[in-house]
Amino acid sequence: MIIPYLLPVTYLSAIGFCLYTAVWLMVRADKNPTTRALAVCQALVILWCIPQLFLFFPMTREGKFQLYCISYIGISLIGPAWLTFSLLYCRRRVDTGWKCLLFGISAADYGILLTNDFHQLFYQSFERELVCYGPVFYFHMVYTYVCILTGMVLVALEFGKKRVSVKLAALILPAAAIPLGFNFLYILGVVKSGFDLTPPAFAISSFLLLLAVFRYDFLDTNVLTFEHIFESIAEGVLIYNRRGVITYCNQAVEGWLGIRMGEGFSTLQERLSRDGIPVEPDQELNPENLILTLDQGEKIRLRQYIYRNKKGMVMAGAFLFTDVGEYYQLLRQNRELAVSRQRLAIEQEQNRIAQEVHDTAGHTLTMIRSLLKLIGIGLEEGQGIGGGSEERLREYAEQAQSLAAEGIRQLRQAIKNMRRDPGEELVTQGVCQLASSVKEIPVAVEIQGEDGPEYSHLSRVIYECLREGITNCLKYAEASRMDVIVKFEREGVSLFLFDDGKGCADIRESDGIRGIRHRVDQAGGRLRILSAEGEGFQIYVNLPLEGGREVHDSDHYC
Repeated sequence: MIIPYLLPVTYLSAIGFCLYTAVWLMVRADKNPTTRALAVCQALVILWCIPQLFLFFPMTREGKFQLYCISYIGISLIGPAWLTFSLLYCRRRVDTGWKCLLFGISAADYGILLTNDFHQLFYQSFERELVCYGPVFYFHMVYTYVCILTGMVLVALEFGKKRVSVKLAALILPAAAIPLGFNFLYILGVVKSGFDLTPPAFAISSFLLLLAVFRYDFLDTNVLTFEHIFESIAEGVLIYNRRGVITYCNQAVEGWLGIRMGEGFSTLQERLSRDGIPVEPDQELNPENLILTLDQGEKIRLRQYIYRNKKGMVMAGAFLFTDVGEYYQLLRQNRELAVSRQRLAIEQEQNRIAQEVHDTAGHTLTMIRSLLKLIGIGLEEGQGIGGGSEERLREYAEQAQSLAAEGIRQLRQAIKNMRRDPGEELVTQGVCQLASSVKEIPVAVEIQGEDGPEYSHLSRVIYECLREGITNCLKYAEASRMDVIVKFEREGVSLFLFDDGKGCADIRESDGIRGIRHRVDQAGGRLRILSAEGEGFQIYVNLPLEGGREVHDSDHYC
């Protein structure tokens, strides 16, 4: 008959599949509790199957009992081992106390098996040709079924939460159910093969498990490891698959955005749309970095990354959320500190100039008074001083005139130095001052980057461009709002002006726009003007720190 030869082949197939899976998990997969638990399950199946191969050979009752004892090491532990794997796969913590209880029950059942000759509780009779089961055996099998079925339910619920594909679920759940069903039919005596068909069923089960691991990424071992890392970092991490399902998000994302694992990409789209950030699963954000403000006031920087295969198809995507509230607070403090330092420097300069005015005026007036006093004495006496002549009086008068002229010159210079030149101020000072002076419409100012003295030589150009932009907006745009963005970069300063006015389809450069272009060209910068009917007016100005380059017509965009 073919059955006696087919059964050893199926046993060997089950051993081979399980051995390959266990070795691959231990050697090539990430070392974590989940993969180790599945490798232990495969090792227990191997321990279950190997003794069954020797049952095809003639043997004594004692030899058969010893093979059963070896095989039941795997049988008694497979239930709690599978349940432990299921809990770990579902990311549920398995306490040491629960582990001791789960495996302790199996160890107790196995101990009763080893001492069966004294009480016949596991086997009522055990002969070479006939085996009758006892109450502890049935208790153990019920306990094993409960553990495996509980694990299957947990895995099925996790599949539903992660929205895994139907193909993957159709592989994993039968992989656990098929051996369980065969074992149940064998114990009930429905299948009268004379051999336990459960180990051969593991050949089918192991093949399905291997197919799920290698073809459908059942154990995304990298993700299992990364989850432990992602949960311990302050940044928020969100990962979605090619079907637009959020397969992972750490606690930071859940706390900030209220998004849970298993939800669709539309949930993220709806949340980010509140801040005017449109996101798509197959299109990276442009610009790359965006800032969203949470209800509690925190500022979160958002980055999107998309992985595509060689054909350009989206395989997965990820979002990284970084709390930059402290950065912006520090940036604001640094900006305020820079302004304070500038004001202090101005005050110190004013005090120095005031002291210079005091010293200059005091010295000059004192010297002139002395000379006039000498001239007056000489005139009263009707003679030259010290027996001198009229030439001596003329010399004193010339000296007084020269001192007066020099004093006036020094005073003019000091007064000129006291006048605060807008070109020597911080850029943000002039911008904020000019924006606050507009009363007709609100002018919102946003500062990006950090202002500093190195940009001060560009403040006059920025100031005059902004002034002309505001003037044109008030005269022609019929706008209800204007937005101003000043961006400080390592290479220079950029000014962005936006209004929500009526716009125009044909831009004609008036004196104001020509004045802006002239100032920008003189500073070696670039100017761009955009508008359309009903879409407002936009002005972009970029000024390098080191200006003076030649500006070509191709640099202008209107």
